[in-house]
Amino acid sequence: MTARALVLGLDGLDPDVVRALGPARLPHLHTIAARGVFAPLESVLPAATLPNWSTFLTGCDPGVHGVFDFTTRVGDRVRFTGGTVRAVPTIFARLDAAGQACACIGFPATWPPERLAHGAFVSGWDSPVAFEADRSFVWPPSLHDALHARFGAVRFDDVDELAADTPGWHAALPGALVARIVRKQELGAWLLDSREWDVFALYFGESDTAAHYLWSLHDAHSPRRPAHVSEADARGLGRVYEALDAAVGALVARAGGDGVEVTVVSDHGAGGTGDRALYLNRALEDAGLCTLREGGVAGAVVRRLKESALVHLPPRVRERVFRAAGSVLPGWLESRARFGAIDFTRSQVFSEELNYFPSVWLNVRGREPYGTVAPADVPRVRARVIDALLALRDPWDGAPVVRAVHAREDVYAGPHVSRAPDLVLELALPGGYAYNVLPTGSAPPRSALAGTGAFRRLAPQEYLGRKGRSLPGSHRSHGVYLAAGPRVKSDVMCAPRMADATATLLARLGRAPVPDAAGRVLVETLRRDDALHALPEVAAPGHAPESDEALVEARLRALGYVD
Repeated sequence: MTARALVLGLDGLDPDVVRALGPARLPHLHTIAARGVFAPLESVLPAATLPNWSTFLTGCDPGVHGVFDFTTRVGDRVRFTGGTVRAVPTIFARLDAAGQACACIGFPATWPPERLAHGAFVSGWDSPVAFEADRSFVWPPSLHDALHARFGAVRFDDVDELAADTPGWHAALPGALVARIVRKQELGAWLLDSREWDVFALYFGESDTAAHYLWSLHDAHSPRRPAHVSEADARGLGRVYEALDAAVGALVARAGGDGVEVTVVSDHGAGGTGDRALYLNRALEDAGLCTLREGGVAGAVVRRLKESALVHLPPRVRERVFRAAGSVLPGWLESRARFGAIDFTRSQVFSEELNYFPSVWLNVRGREPYGTVAPADVPRVRARVIDALLALRDPWDGAPVVRAVHAREDVYAGPHVSRAPDLVLELALPGGYAYNVLPTGSAPPRSALAGTGAFRRLAPQEYLGRKGRSLPGSHRSHGVYLAAGPRVKSDVMCAPRMADATATLLARLGRAPVPDAAGRVLVETLRRDDALHALPEVAAPGHAPESDEALVEARLRALGYVD
């Protein structure tokens, strides 16, 4: 055995796709499910990469770890921060402090790497302008040299997603992602063989990339499906899932097979994006809550500059330009793209219009540089915003656009809740497909839009999209949880949340939950002896575990552990 526990992060792996492809095409994932637990895993809001992986890696709520996006907003400026603002260590650092040998390889929002005394750490991407894992991404530094000599540069964008609108790109994407999966599998096997590990964790992002770009080719009912789709193109998403399944099987066998505590986790699921575009700040303007600058020359200049910097430069030149500019140029471009159309001096609220994080900020006086809402008026304005959003109707079918609006205090807990937007939105899925939330600064004139001017339908030439624009695949609120091993029961039902996967992993290792843990141990999935061991750790954060023997016995009996 080369690892006591193996953790495989498969970004955006969707439980419905795993079920639909079935054991014939995904034999290894379904074997793990048959040996243990397979359940949809509820993401934290938003169902986005950085907050969810940060929650899994720390076991804490975003309000505690502080990572909500790859940027941090200050007024009308954003800075690319990724995981540098994470306020708590990962479970690997905690296990390392207890003398455990851990490897954490490639997970997003983990730069700079934690300096493990007994293990290895390779940071993954933490922003759209991260290109390659240079020496600063790897601990110990000698591992960078060894990896580079054996595998070459570890790149984050070797398929160049900014070139997705070039002919033949989508047809070539599955093969490129499969090749990258194979390289990661080989890297993982090489590291697994290098020593005995207590916990070995490896990240694959290819399922997320595939879903974003290939969903409309995979889904025959997608509103964004091209007129002609070849059989090979229709199988592209499945090919990527099959390659990931093969990698999972190979790594489980390499780590020790049935004797290893295996956890497979995805940060969110995947689904289709429709052809309906929504400009949230336009909708807020219609409600008299936000004021926009129409047709500004500055916005057009910024868009052209961003297009030139991101698209027209070759990848290696692009990398050098952004590194030479530090975080100033990309942060400035991102700030102007998000906020260039907003007149803050006359707006009560505004949205960053992030497709993966639909939300609203209140322009509070004393908190925002151009604040217009007095603190005493916040409850009134917030209620007005909620009413306006819940009243927003789709111009094509008349259905509500916003399914739910959550105050951030109702979603998050911890010292960093203030980093979250004031209101977090859950949007409807017309026909099962997500809206495209697009920046108002890129919107055509109101006369070209539908309804009151906050909506439009995408043109056919926009259906396949590219990075920085609307994509045919988007995130869903439930990813995958698979667990098997000596301490896991088989064929049990559970409804895990992201942090529960972390708490249960630690329990399977015989470790206590982390401080400020957000999750519970899924005792219903553990064998009887391990459930008895883990039960005292189930208490909610801030509450002492129950110690009364009668209560403990009653709880075990209710769960079926005591006859």
